[in-house]
Amino acid sequence: MTSSEIAGLYERDIRKLIEKINFFKAEENLWKNLGSIRNSSGNLALHIIGGLNFLIGATLSHTAYARNRDQECANEGIERRIIVEQLEELAAMINKTVNQLTREQMKSPYP
Repeated sequence: MTSSEIAGLYERDIRKLIEKINFFKAEENLWKNLGSIRNSSGNLALHIIGGLNFLIGATLSHTAYARNRDQECANEGIERRIIVEQLEELAAMINKTVNQLTREQMKSPYP
């Protein structure tokens, strides 16, 4: 698989997540826990943002991102537009980072 194919998969899936987040009619429902699910949809989106900013941004692109996983669980009520903006920024960063990887980097072990 090429770097552009991998970047395309991330792009596709982040766009799908944005679409799902925008499906919530009432923004406060992003932060509700239902049944045995311990994290709200909003918190899960924050986990994805934090995880990928660390794994791809900080590790591969050497951004200054510092992950605070506990805060991802504790944050509630962040506006939908802010989550969507963070996902848009994440998609752009992943696209740029992954597309710049050389064939040798793609074949080498993850740092």
